[in-house]
Amino acid sequence: MSALALGPGLAEAGRAIAGRVDDRLREVLTRDRERYTELVPQAADVVDALLTAVLGGGKRLRPALAHLAFTGAGGDPADHRVVDVGAALELLHAGCLVHDDVMDDSPVRRGLPTTHAVFGRRHAVAGYSGEGRRFGEGVATIVGDLAFFHAIGLLRGAGAAAQQVFFEMAVDAGIGQYLDLLAAAGPADTAPDPLVIARYKTGRYTVEGPLRLGAALCGRLGELDAVFTAFGRPAGLAYQLRDDLIGAFGDPAVTGKPVGDDLRQGKRTLLLAVARRRVSDPVAGELLRRAADGGLSDGEVTLVQELLIEAGARAEVERTCAALAADAVAALDPADLDDQAKRLLTEFAARVSGVA
Repeated sequence: MSALALGPGLAEAGRAIAGRVDDRLREVLTRDRERYTELVPQAADVVDALLTAVLGGGKRLRPALAHLAFTGAGGDPADHRVVDVGAALELLHAGCLVHDDVMDDSPVRRGLPTTHAVFGRRHAVAGYSGEGRRFGEGVATIVGDLAFFHAIGLLRGAGAAAQQVFFEMAVDAGIGQYLDLLAAAGPADTAPDPLVIARYKTGRYTVEGPLRLGAALCGRLGELDAVFTAFGRPAGLAYQLRDDLIGAFGDPAVTGKPVGDDLRQGKRTLLLAVARRRVSDPVAGELLRRAADGGLSDGEVTLVQELLIEAGARAEVERTCAALAADAVAALDPADLDDQAKRLLTEFAARVSGVA
């Protein structure tokens, strides 16, 4: 989860669709809960875990962008299909986060225990047989899978073009997640480009995909695909890089995670890559190498944060965000969209650039 504020305009636009999306998610998952609880009462546990994962916070950025593209291209705001698409996007996002928490071994998400942590503890309290960690991670895998399955079901009426866009961005996210795992497991010097990881793991399904999805739902993907791709790719990448900055330097009261959590986990972001290129002192270089492997102490996290600033890595990533945001805004000029959509997308780009 990013702690990046969306700005007043997009946040207000998001609220217009968020309530409808949340109601739809409750309707679908509550119906599921009732259906399966009649068969086996314990089935409610896994549905409740998905309800918590998908309704436990978040800004509803993806539904907001899809709705903005849909209405900006002339779609009817009352069309129920845009609500189903928004709910599918939130389920895709929730499933990715639940699985990501397992892969990162994160105990907390949005200030609450993660799914695998909850069920790992439940295993211990109940005295189940087997290994509690494996049980918790197994349940979390199922919860993430259920999120994906429900997302597919909600796309029934979206049409072939929208379904294809959703499929592409979901696969992109999966490939990006693998590249992220590979980067964390292998030598830092041979790791995949952190910009490629950021683009595929998060950027594609956070900005570009929802915008293209809204255009496809409106029947105007052919006209608007190039514009939304040209805006969405740099804006989505800037969004992820801004999230990396928050993950390295953010306030736990805002992020819901410990300070420097990404550094503790050894996430091989552009921040670390830039710092490793620039630092010549062997002691500092060894500390950065250890940061790429994870497991730093609180004191070491503070030292790495200082190194990222002193080496100019933080400033370089800030500049990259600003340049990407400028590219995104320039792509909007020729777009055949209403003025409000252009204004709100420009506001969003300003947020990820760090200007606003």
